[in-house]
Amino acid sequence: MRIIRWSAALASLALAGCFASKPVEVRITPTAYQVGDVRSELATPVVDEVVRSKPSRVLIAACRATPPPKIIQFEQELRARHQVELALTLLDEGCPSA
Repeated sequence: MRIIRWSAALASLALAGCFASKPVEVRITPTAYQVGDVRSELATPVVDEVVRSKPSRVLIAACRATPPPKIIQFEQELRARHQVELALTLLDEGCPSA
């Protein structure tokens, strides 16, 4: 019985650790990439900042008007330098008008 309790306790701690880390959010607009205070027209400086922070998950928040090649450029540069779980969300709010 004690073994089951300890196993359940360890499993719940392991699951809590999986959900504890917040993803790093990268914002991609038609004109710029941004993570935290780093903003650039090129993907490389933003990728540098993301790699420096060594996250396990990255959320790409892209404006709907952002050309897909711009998003793909960021994703390819990041994956070439750091293995990370990526998620993408498309935004309407806070985006420059087209």
